[in-house]
Amino acid sequence: MERAGKQVSLNKISKILGIGVDTARRFLSYFEDTYLIHPIERCGKLNERLKSPKKIYAGDIGIKNIYTGFRDKSAVFENLVYLKIKHKNPCYIYKNKIEIDFLTKDKILIEAKYNSELTDKQKKLFESINADKKMLIKNVKDFTSSF
Repeated sequence: MERAGKQVSLNKISKILGIGVDTARRFLSYFEDTYLIHPIERCGKLNERLKSPKKIYAGDIGIKNIYTGFRDKSAVFENLVYLKIKHKNPCYIYKNKIEIDFLTKDKILIEAKYNSELTDKQKKLFESINADKKMLIKNVKDFTSSF
């Protein structure tokens, strides 16, 4: 739950918990099968998608907040956006250490920035991506009016 909205490495999880990589993979699979977490792949060719770490999102914000507290509002906001668009099979974009939150299968580019702005590098990447629609969601009003 602490990693919701962030890239997840099975190697890192296994080291932190002192378990094998296969055990970590199996546990994540259990969490996914029971809808506690939702992983998304990095956008790109098959090879890139397979080699790159997945980002995970909590299936229920309330459960996430029980374990982590309500301290990272930006992560909670991004997770809420994901839950709203998960049916569109989003992937995330990661180029030159810059990340854009979501690109949906119907070519909608979405960046969730709770009460903040894109950095110059994010803005440049955001503008360079070919998409049918681009959405910068910065607050609850943007969130509710966008969907």
